[in-house]
Amino acid sequence: MCSRCLHSGRECKLAFKFKSAKDSFRRNQRWLKTPRRLTYIDETTSLILGNSAVEALHPHEIAQSPTSTRDDASEKSNGPVQDASDYRTTVTPDAGQDHRLHHHQQSPHSRVVPRSEPSPTAISSSIERSSVSVSDSPSSHVPAPNVGRGSLPTPTRSVGSLSHLPLQDTFSLMNETEAQLFRHYVQRLAVCLDLTDPLRTFELVVPQRATMCPTLLKAIYAISARHLSQTSEYDPLASNRYHDECLGYLIPMLNNSYTVSDENLFAATIILRMLEEMDASSGQDNHGHLLGIHAFVNVGDQIMLPGSLSAASYWVGLRQEIYSAISTQSPVKMTLEHFIVDRSFEPTDDYTWSNRAVVNLADVLNFCFSDVAPSNARWVYLNEQCMRWDETHPPSFDPFFFKEREGSAAFPQIWYHSSCHVIGVQHHILAQLFLAQFDPTIPRVGTKRADAVKRMTKRIDDLVRQICGIGACNQWTPPALFTASMGIAMFGDRFDERADQEAMLDVLRKTETNHARPTKAIQQQLMRVWGWIPNYDGG
Repeated sequence: MCSRCLHSGRECKLAFKFKSAKDSFRRNQRWLKTPRRLTYIDETTSLILGNSAVEALHPHEIAQSPTSTRDDASEKSNGPVQDASDYRTTVTPDAGQDHRLHHHQQSPHSRVVPRSEPSPTAISSSIERSSVSVSDSPSSHVPAPNVGRGSLPTPTRSVGSLSHLPLQDTFSLMNETEAQLFRHYVQRLAVCLDLTDPLRTFELVVPQRATMCPTLLKAIYAISARHLSQTSEYDPLASNRYHDECLGYLIPMLNNSYTVSDENLFAATIILRMLEEMDASSGQDNHGHLLGIHAFVNVGDQIMLPGSLSAASYWVGLRQEIYSAISTQSPVKMTLEHFIVDRSFEPTDDYTWSNRAVVNLADVLNFCFSDVAPSNARWVYLNEQCMRWDETHPPSFDPFFFKEREGSAAFPQIWYHSSCHVIGVQHHILAQLFLAQFDPTIPRVGTKRADAVKRMTKRIDDLVRQICGIGACNQWTPPALFTASMGIAMFGDRFDERADQEAMLDVLRKTETNHARPTKAIQQQLMRVWGWIPNYDGG
């Protein structure tokens, strides 16, 4: 039984088993001719990502050398060949030069059928709806750059990859403008995606994948241009143009069912969703790319190998889904049942502990915003999950500096040294906030209700100050402010003191000004609730 199936608890099935019919062969036995030169292809994920714990996606295979010829009779007698992708990437040594990529088309007999194939038309329509208006100015196609080819191993492609268009062996350099956009993504934006990923996949792997995937490259240009246009004096139409070019590559490929198994396109959709979040204002998010993410996630565990780009994309997509669910006060629509999801409390690394907190928050939101009447037993279970996370998480999740608020300070000072700890604790606090707000054990009437409501109000007050304190004191990781803003948007209306209100508005303004996340609508709503803006009509 292979370790992948053993880890996921599935039955291990092999496509074909070959066994010699006889122990000996006749003298006139006909044998297939093999080429003299063989290229051994190692597509082991652990080799590419440097993670020995990750199982190989494909075993070692033998591929025909481009210079060798295949005997037609041998090919016919060999029968159908089962392959795992539409194209095979072969790395062939070349003395004194970098490895070059050669694409060999798959055998026409071979096909990999995903366990679940969402409708490509549905994905296409959702992404088309998310397209923004584009400038009429023409733009020339810039070949993918040759970035960092000597620093990291060239990543292999995923099962069923279709995103790799035929490119030249030697990549042309970007122009200066696009090189700046590429660098801006690596230095400023990838950190927002790699929060719970020890491999820093979106910073280290995605840029190199982009050298082989025009869709991914254009997505990087688009997100960088959008971020710069909203945080500095940068052309606001540049992002629209790159976004349109990205969709120009992406949409035609959505007519093929293999697309939802392509982790490069999955990552591109994640980046486009981040761009969509920057453009969204309260109540006006069309969630086009979020629907596309659901399609990639629903393919199943077959592309969700631990340490893979798909797994990294899943965790980013789940956090994006949580952001949307909180904004719209609706359940999390993304499936939470992949085998990479861990709800246990066994000792493990800090990144897994953070992801456990993220999953627990998703479970809490599904409880709070479900169409089904909330169950007391379910609330008790989720509350116990939060308590156990508190009791069993590693000491590294404790801040290295903590100071209670003094005087007019609105928030305590809480300092962390890792974004992994910041995002894990903040998601844990959000789960506690929603559980406190939706506590079914609070009496609806009677003499005990007043004390129960008072305790709930005090708890929410403390938790909101904590999540804001973490955001204000750890601005070196932008998502700290994003998550604090979510807490303010949901619970900021409870604060009556002017100093507290101004401190919360400061967090919201910094989130928008410095990190291009729209908060103006939330600011306006809170100022009306607080009575800063007269003639509040309750709408």
